[in-house]
Amino acid sequence: MVKKSLQPQEIQVWYIIPALRKELTLEMKKLGLNQKTIAKIIGVTEAAVSQYIKEKRANGVQFDEKTKEEIKKSAQLISQNGKLLFQEMQHLLNKALENKVMCNVCHTKNELPKDCEICFKNEPKNLSGQCSCNSDGHSCQERDATI
Repeated sequence: MVKKSLQPQEIQVWYIIPALRKELTLEMKKLGLNQKTIAKIIGVTEAAVSQYIKEKRANGVQFDEKTKEEIKKSAQLISQNGKLLFQEMQHLLNKALENKVMCNVCHTKNELPKDCEICFKNEPKNLSGQCSCNSDGHSCQERDATI
């Protein structure tokens, strides 16, 4: 049987986002918000909030202290203004990547080398407009057109 590899985006959707929702829920609960309010703010059911609080959902991700501190700050901001949810979730996803939380999950789900840096290669452009990741001198657009 072949083990299916998970793309980084799948890891974000199936593991990181639910874990962030859980941590935000726990922080908002500490701030005194009730389950109904939390559910409305983060866009999940009250049952999901209950499962987050009871540790029955989204337990597969461990956040480092830096990310936990960011989650705490985001929970405070979102609690004050629910319209900041999208902005703060994007911020937290970036922090989870930056702090290699995503890498830890990715390594458990995929067969990758220990020093994998795939998610950190964003093909920066040099001044000539050519992608610095291409040693053959073609631009990203030229490369993409040939694929």
